[in-house]
Amino acid sequence: MKDESLFRVSEKLVWILTLLVIGLEREAFRLSQKQSDTEMAVRNGRHSKVQETHSAKEYADASRSVAKVLCDFTMKHLERSEGSDVAVVQNVAWNRGPRRTNNAFLNKRVAQVQPPKQQQNTSKEMLLRIGDVLHRTQSFLADPVSGPAALLRGEVIAFLCDVLDVDTEMDLSEEEAESSMSGPKAGPINDLGSAGSLLKLIVLNNSMIRSIGCLFHNDNSIGDVDNPDETPTRVDNSERRKSHAGNRFLAVVHRLAASRSTSARIAACSLSPVLWSNLDFPHQLQLRGVITRALHDVEVIVRKSTATVLHEIAELVFDPRAVPWLVLMCERAMTDPEPQLRAAAMTLTWHLAEHLPNAFLGDASKGSRSLRRLPPRPTFAEVYLLQCKLLPVATRLAEDRAPSVRLAVAAQCDRLCNALGEHWSSVIIDLLQALLGDADERVRSEAALCMPRLVESVLMGSPSDAAPSGSVGVLEALLPLAIKLLKDPSTSVRVSLATSCGELLTLLVGLESLDQITSIASGDASGEGSFKRHKRHVDETLIPLVQRLLHDPDPEVTSAGLRAVTNASRGNVREISTRRTLKGDQVIDDDTTSISSFQSHASIERRDPVFIPVLSEEQVLRLLPTLSDLANSSKWRVRQSAVEIVPALLGCTHQLQTRSEIAQLCVRLMDDEVDAVRKTAAECLCLGGGSLGGHGEDGRGEWISKIVLPHLNTCRDSSNSKQRMLCLKMIEAILLNGVCPIEKKTNIKEGEPKPVSPIRSLMDVAASLANDRIANVRLNVGRVLGNIIGTLEEEDLHLVVKTLETQVYQEMNRANGGDRDVLFFARRAIRRAMLRIEDQALPSVGSHSRGVAI
Repeated sequence: MKDESLFRVSEKLVWILTLLVIGLEREAFRLSQKQSDTEMAVRNGRHSKVQETHSAKEYADASRSVAKVLCDFTMKHLERSEGSDVAVVQNVAWNRGPRRTNNAFLNKRVAQVQPPKQQQNTSKEMLLRIGDVLHRTQSFLADPVSGPAALLRGEVIAFLCDVLDVDTEMDLSEEEAESSMSGPKAGPINDLGSAGSLLKLIVLNNSMIRSIGCLFHNDNSIGDVDNPDETPTRVDNSERRKSHAGNRFLAVVHRLAASRSTSARIAACSLSPVLWSNLDFPHQLQLRGVITRALHDVEVIVRKSTATVLHEIAELVFDPRAVPWLVLMCERAMTDPEPQLRAAAMTLTWHLAEHLPNAFLGDASKGSRSLRRLPPRPTFAEVYLLQCKLLPVATRLAEDRAPSVRLAVAAQCDRLCNALGEHWSSVIIDLLQALLGDADERVRSEAALCMPRLVESVLMGSPSDAAPSGSVGVLEALLPLAIKLLKDPSTSVRVSLATSCGELLTLLVGLESLDQITSIASGDASGEGSFKRHKRHVDETLIPLVQRLLHDPDPEVTSAGLRAVTNASRGNVREISTRRTLKGDQVIDDDTTSISSFQSHASIERRDPVFIPVLSEEQVLRLLPTLSDLANSSKWRVRQSAVEIVPALLGCTHQLQTRSEIAQLCVRLMDDEVDAVRKTAAECLCLGGGSLGGHGEDGRGEWISKIVLPHLNTCRDSSNSKQRMLCLKMIEAILLNGVCPIEKKTNIKEGEPKPVSPIRSLMDVAASLANDRIANVRLNVGRVLGNIIGTLEEEDLHLVVKTLETQVYQEMNRANGGDRDVLFFARRAIRRAMLRIEDQALPSVGSHSRGVAI
């Protein structure tokens, strides 16, 4: 039965493509003749300008393309048919049948029906070939301005419905999903397949086509037929949408919805958002019946597609009469036996709540975000009552028996709070409290991650005069439960808790700093109480919570706590202000930059933020003992993570004594037995005076001269060659990252010695290692000096050239001519320095470098 339907569909496809080729050729010929006539008219001076959408060449090219697709399809079909007949004859005559076979037996074997499995594979192959043809000719068949495609549009739609009826196993949808570039997270368009996608595209391009009755209705809506003298009234948007009540594609939806094929029923649902705005209310009722039946379909994939369609329709609803039906659909999805569909009901709940005011306002540009506090209930009583129906959906889903459903609720509590407004925030806080104590660890972990987002939603959604009570309420309700999660047996829950603590630190202190700046700018000091209140939660709850997480026995939790402290220490007002004023926009995650290696700083360019330290200097000192304990951990990755946050912590300090105590953490780990830990400690010590931890040129100069240079000299004088090479590594990191301050030109009195700049001090340290007894150290002198050539000025370049020339001379006088690698890097660095001197038109090196001392 399926084979017969496929053969009929194939014949109809060949017929449609043949007519399309003929139509395209005739259109190309007509336009070419028209072009000739136009050229003749121009020569005769009777030129009339005619605007054509497509040219004759474009129609001719389209005709050849469709003809090639048609030829490929028919040739493959013929090859398949001939190959099957020959294979059956040879199989009967030579392998299975006797040597002497009569014609009657041979004909009987040839006409015999193929085995069921082979027949099924043949049917699928033919269906996929049809899908390939539809995919290749999609642009020609769906062209809304092509005359031949318009004449065949009714036949094409009927043909696509037949293809969807035949595709009972959704073979075309699987092929579309495999060939799609959207990946595994692609939208429901992949479920449509090539036939469904083409049908939706045709409907989308031609959804304004009206029937005769619809045109009559449109004429009556413009003016009175019996009174032609009466001035026609202007038709608004709602009346213009009613003028499409006779949209002929609604019959296509009914046909597909009544099909036994799953692909056809999915396609019927996918057409609903396209047609919704082009139907009046009676015809929308018919479409609602189709969607309602689809949500009760026996196939899970049909119900999932329907849930996605409801999300799209929720954005298109401007009629209050459709809202109760959407709420009813949301309640129906809540009771579905499939857990994935119940999880989708949570998404539909907040999505519908967010767009709910659009139906009563008739304006989608504002939505519920502009209605954080609803107007008086007589005005928006219906909105309030519908919210009362939506909220129980979320509370019931939070108690669902499937953990995946409760996980979806935990992940979207903040969005539901944004959609419903601040008057429902207390109910959603209770909802998240219950999820933080859920039996499933994944739900608890997701609820912990949602906690800072919900706090931000409540703080941002509350008016300024109600901010104190709202902020205290949400923090006092959630922070005690966060403390209980410290003893959670699941590692993933504690990791999520550490991440949430870092986000809460950034949020609370960032908001305090922003309020202070706003109060100072406006001359109002009323925000001082809010500052003290938030500071109490930070000092008494969040900082001790992070300290306990840093002492967690699991290294993964410890690393998450260190990342939380790092992100909190690098908070800035620009990010908080953006989230406060442009809520919902994507915020750049500050964790994209790693400070474990200086290459990440060299490769990623970031604008300097308006730096506001999140942690106070006192809070940083409270964290230092914890970090010191982590620096003694037996796991080298924990020791490395403990020192990585030094640049971020230095940005929260102002006194040199505090910075010296923090620097000791790096100095201690610079003697670590693991090479990666030593390099990370050295780089973080150098980067502490840069943009992450500096407060201007004076702060960076003080950091380099009083903290970094003494430790550089200590490493240079060490008997361990690894420490001397680490010294060169630090010089390279300082100069390449621009940490060293620029020397200020000052007037020097006669007789006073010229002060040595920090850059010259670094160059002197590097030059002192040029004649080291270890060849690997001498080699790194040339390599480092060659890498920093681009950061040096004239006087320093002359010093580099003389230092390396001296190194080459001494190396060649060593036994066996010295080390060739040392000579290679030294000579390469000399060439680079000379080229830079020539590019800058500097004076010659010979006469000037004699006076430079090493």
